[in-house]
Amino acid sequence: MEAETRHGACWRCGREARGALVCPGCDAVQPVPADLDYFAALGLPRRLAVDVADLERRYHQASRVLHPDRFQTASPREQELSLAASALINRARRTLRSPVARGRYWLELHGDRLGEDNKRVPAAIAAEVFETQEKLEELRAGAGGPGEEALRVEAGRMRDQLAAHLASLRDGLGSLYEGVSGGAPDLDELRRRLAEIAYLRTLLGDVDDVIGEGLRGTNHRH
Repeated sequence: MEAETRHGACWRCGREARGALVCPGCDAVQPVPADLDYFAALGLPRRLAVDVADLERRYHQASRVLHPDRFQTASPREQELSLAASALINRARRTLRSPVARGRYWLELHGDRLGEDNKRVPAAIAAEVFETQEKLEELRAGAGGPGEEALRVEAGRMRDQLAAHLASLRDGLGSLYEGVSGGAPDLDELRRRLAEIAYLRTLLGDVDDVIGEGLRGTNHRH
């Protein structure tokens, strides 16, 4: 029978296990602490500059210990704890390996969310956004007409330009993360950059829709 233990102690052996996913004494999987962030879950310092190779190493090490397959014959409680801990480190890896997702998560950790202040087009890309939206309307209006091939070429050129700009902004995030003292950039600056990336992603999706569903889709209908 499991012994009653003090808060922060291992549910199995009673050793101090506060903040750990696995007991350092008996290797029992612990309940996921409510305040455990993704950085701590993978044993990473809480900073935006992340060594992705180190992240992957830590993830695979934790996954080998926590994977539910290791607990198929364990007690129901251990199986449940393994599923919860494994799900946490999967989310942590997926979030922290992406500079964009990592930046969004950083905002959340500091009580902010990009979506709460992301209704207006960022000033730095406003001209590009409006020009692209106007061009998309022209492409949609001309789909199925005699100049469709030229429209297809124009849409492809537009897509390449947006993809290149988006890649440049993503690379800029990495430079921002590496260049800040203490790993904590100005939140307003981070939010601004993430908003620009979000808008360009949306535009890129709109262009893909026009190419895939607008131009080609019109051909299928006629």
